[in-house]
Amino acid sequence: MRFKATIWFSLKAILVQWKQVLLMYAIFPLLLSTSMGYFQKDVFKPETSIDKINITIIDEDNSEASKGFTRMFKSEGIKDLFNVTEDGQYLITIPDGYQEGINNLRDVSIRVDEKERVSRTNELIIKAVVEQYGKHLTKSITISNKIESLEVVDKEKLYNEVITSINRVTALRTIKNNPVKGERTLSSYENQAATLMTYMVIMMIMGCVAGHHLDLENGSFRRLMSTPMRKTTMYNLNFTAFFVATFIYGMVYIVTLRVVGYAFKGVSVLNLGAILIGQSFLIAACAGLMTAFFNKKNANIVLIIIMYYQIIFGGVFIPLKDITSRAFMLLSRFSPGNVISSAYRNCILFNSFNKISEYLLIMLLSSLAAYIISIIKVRIRWEE
Repeated sequence: MRFKATIWFSLKAILVQWKQVLLMYAIFPLLLSTSMGYFQKDVFKPETSIDKINITIIDEDNSEASKGFTRMFKSEGIKDLFNVTEDGQYLITIPDGYQEGINNLRDVSIRVDEKERVSRTNELIIKAVVEQYGKHLTKSITISNKIESLEVVDKEKLYNEVITSINRVTALRTIKNNPVKGERTLSSYENQAATLMTYMVIMMIMGCVAGHHLDLENGSFRRLMSTPMRKTTMYNLNFTAFFVATFIYGMVYIVTLRVVGYAFKGVSVLNLGAILIGQSFLIAACAGLMTAFFNKKNANIVLIIIMYYQIIFGGVFIPLKDITSRAFMLLSRFSPGNVISSAYRNCILFNSFNKISEYLLIMLLSSLAAYIISIIKVRIRWEE
């Protein structure tokens, strides 16, 4: 009954303050996403094949198979996409014994190395071409062996005709069927929606903590604590109120950006709902942890430090896409909101529950750990 009353009271409080809720979780993120998304459009512009991919081929085998691989990149259609040079951005190494391995149907890999961070899409294109070449080369050897066993007059002519036909379609089909479909990339607005949510999450935690300390200051909490209600029950009521409020706030944020078409359009509502539930549990647990261990002043200091760290290293206002500093990228890995932003990115990119399940598990386990620690602290001593 108490929990039902708490849920109803939380919903009623949100309805009373609907203007502030819309301002904070709809209008503010919409304006921020509009401005930041617009100025970051060039950073997140989908990569195209207008500029050739500069590659360097290192042939350690020096066989007919390896030479055929090199010639493939200079053939019609393919040469419009690749530029074979001695100072390419990608190093393609054909290992010694490549042809022998192919002839004996052994697994022999051509290595693709990126000199520096250039383009994930370009790397996928190159690897797709390499993979398809190996497959078709294996097919040609299998065909050659079969032709050798046939009783025909001109085996060489038949073999050449088959191989020419295979070589004609190998590279072009690779480009058409694999890379052109390519990987789904985020627009600047979609990336902003995913990363900005981490900032909003910290604001939600700060709001929950501030609400708890407001109850302390006006005496509401003290009056409740003087009743026969146990401290753990009181804490759980707070936890429930935090969960309900932040679930509504997050939903307002997602619906707003989805309606205007900035992000989440066409994404499964169930997947978004799963992230929203996991996120709300995490927020409630973190807010509970703050109220269990820190007074108002210390809680604000901790949350402000976390917020600044998230702003600088979390990709909220500084896009990480083109950051080359290793130290900066290392620090960004420890950004507290990464698990949430990554979940939303994967949800937008793949629209698959499997792609977000790992992040949901991390959220729920982190929430459970924070909740257990908080309950232990509350049972020992809390707001006395």
